[in-house]
Amino acid sequence: MRPLRIRAEGFSAYRSAVELDLEGVEFFSLSGPTGSGKSSLVDAMIFALFGRVPRLGGNAVGPAISAGAVRARVAVDFDVGGVAYTAVRMAERTKSGGATVKEARLQRGDKVLADGADDVTREVENLLSLRFDDFTKTVVLPQGEFARFLTSPKAERQSLLRNLLGLDVYSMVRSLAKTRESVAGDRASVARRQLDAIELPDEEIVEELSRRLNGLDAIAKTIVADERRLTRLDSDCEAERKEVERLEGSLLRLTEIEPPDRIDELDQLAAGARERLADAESALEEARGRSGELEAKVASLASVDEIEAHRKSHVRLGEILERLARHDPESAQARVTVAESEMATAGKNLEEIRSRLASSRVSHAAHALTATLIVGEPCPVCDHEVLTVPSRPSSSEVSELEADEVSAGRVVNEAQTTLDEAKKTLTQMETSYSVQKTQHDELAVEMRAVPSLDDLRRMEEEVAGLTSDLASCRDDVVRRKDELNLAGSALEDLADSVRRVGKDLTAAQLRVADLVPPVPESDDVIVQWKELMLWRDEVGQRLTAERAGAEVRVKEAKARALAARDGLAAKLANVDVPAVEPFAVQVASELEVARQKTAALEKARRDATEFAKVSHVSESEQEVAAGLANHLRANGFERWLMVGAMADLVAGANDLLSQLSDGGYSLNSDDEGTFSIVDHRNANETRSVSTLSGGETFLVSLALALSLAETLAAAGGADLDAIILDEGFGTLDDESLDTVASVLEDLAGRGLVVGVITHVKELASRAPVRFVVSSEPAGSKVVRVS
Repeated sequence: MRPLRIRAEGFSAYRSAVELDLEGVEFFSLSGPTGSGKSSLVDAMIFALFGRVPRLGGNAVGPAISAGAVRARVAVDFDVGGVAYTAVRMAERTKSGGATVKEARLQRGDKVLADGADDVTREVENLLSLRFDDFTKTVVLPQGEFARFLTSPKAERQSLLRNLLGLDVYSMVRSLAKTRESVAGDRASVARRQLDAIELPDEEIVEELSRRLNGLDAIAKTIVADERRLTRLDSDCEAERKEVERLEGSLLRLTEIEPPDRIDELDQLAAGARERLADAESALEEARGRSGELEAKVASLASVDEIEAHRKSHVRLGEILERLARHDPESAQARVTVAESEMATAGKNLEEIRSRLASSRVSHAAHALTATLIVGEPCPVCDHEVLTVPSRPSSSEVSELEADEVSAGRVVNEAQTTLDEAKKTLTQMETSYSVQKTQHDELAVEMRAVPSLDDLRRMEEEVAGLTSDLASCRDDVVRRKDELNLAGSALEDLADSVRRVGKDLTAAQLRVADLVPPVPESDDVIVQWKELMLWRDEVGQRLTAERAGAEVRVKEAKARALAARDGLAAKLANVDVPAVEPFAVQVASELEVARQKTAALEKARRDATEFAKVSHVSESEQEVAAGLANHLRANGFERWLMVGAMADLVAGANDLLSQLSDGGYSLNSDDEGTFSIVDHRNANETRSVSTLSGGETFLVSLALALSLAETLAAAGGADLDAIILDEGFGTLDDESLDTVASVLEDLAGRGLVVGVITHVKELASRAPVRFVVSSEPAGSKVVRVS
């Protein structure tokens, strides 16, 4: 049975429709995070075929329907004997909270072969020749249980074996015992014939082959290093020879360096010009120094403007003192006092006149009332309309007093004006005095740091003298600059000749640039030429000595290389290997031939041991089966059946293990069912299964699982076309994972469809076809990524 496509919708983690297309696939992986729904796809395939979900137990299907979904629909397309079939089932929730299968059918193309849950299950079992329990042990391998089975205690091992083999069917025991007796006899007979057919070589040949193999193996471990050493020695010899050539070339280029003609005469002319230029520069610098000193002295003195400002400050202070001396506040105050006295007298006189006037007006009230009457207005006394104003003579005293009041008022006003003017004059005088006094005090503070007038006159004379000296010094600087320009022009006249010499120098330096000529400290080309000639002589002597040493090293390197080559040739001759380069290839070729011969011999020995063992085990099994068939008892039957099953498992596992490990291992089980490993690559050493690495444990447990699968499949007449391994890889290291991947690739190459369900990315990536399961809010998805 080969699965072609698996489809699911509303099943477990797959709320939305997904499809796993396996048509034409030989080796695939199904990976994704833990809990994403990888194993659920295998559950969907098993449910479509048999109507049961292995992890739920019994016939329960409700938990397999996706959360929030009403129904789950699954379908699987599969191939049996080259014919394609399709199994479909749909489960639907019930009102009571459970679930029931509403639809089930098996089709071949458009033809319905079976309809209904039970009919489809029976037809699938007949078609596959496998029941549900057998299918979950053959197609979906329980290699994880066999991994525990290898190292678990006896009681647990028996429990596991009972579960794996389904030993609940005791009705078949008697016929199985008889069949096993016959099979064991045939197996023993075949093993004896195979053992008789094996021809083992003489011990001397074996020893000679072993001696040569050991010798070749020892040489193989060092031949690469020896050949590399020989290559290094040849390289050293060549390097020393090239060093001699390099030194000779460098010496030749050094001898070609010669200074230009008349370089000494040019040196003298240039030296004279430079001396005159230096003298002019020195004189100019000295003149500039004197000028700087004078400028500094002038800068340290007060300027003409500052001296003039100080003199003006003296004049201003004198003017302020004169104004302060002219102030007379006492006379102004006296005028204010007199005006105040006159004002008081005038005011008193006015008050006396007004008092007398008021008394007189009371005495002449009728006259006053008459004066208030207006024709046509009501009388203020009787309220009648005033028709005419009566005429009454006025008092002469009132008139006189009124005139005196006016006159006295004018006198008061004049006195007030005089008093105001006196106070104003006093205030102005006091304000002016205060301002002048403040200005005087402030200026007096400022004048503390101002030199006296005599000092100012002396300062003017000093500034004038230094200014005159500075002007003369500046004239001298100008003259020195002219002299410097003349000296520079004279030196520039020699520039063309110097430049030509410089070009020759540069060319010479470039010819020996690899020898790192000295970096000139002087800008003078003549000096640079002299330095280069001194360096040429020194380097020439050093290179001559180095060449002599290099020639000696060439001879020594040749001698070392020859000795190494002769020694390697002798070592190869001891194991009959021709001394032909590349030596490593020759040794590897001879070693491979020797290993193949040794491997063939070891395989013959292993086969002889294995056939003898199979013959012995089969004879023992035949004896036990015969005794069981004749003396079967209820309490001893299961133990016998387990021993026989164990032998079958081990025998079948060893056939597979020999293929998977290239004859490297075989499995052994004693009477107590305790496993051990025979390591044929290590002199047939027998060791405990607890010493197996992760990869070796997987290899052995896979061989046991495949042995069980083939046994169960053969018992029902089924062909084992596909296996699926669900997890069991998380604890393996990188080396073990590589071993597992290689084994699975080998199985896929034997015509099996191999599927791996794992969250280990390194293992998943080894499959040529990869599917990745991812969890999403709308349900898990399956994507083919390679």
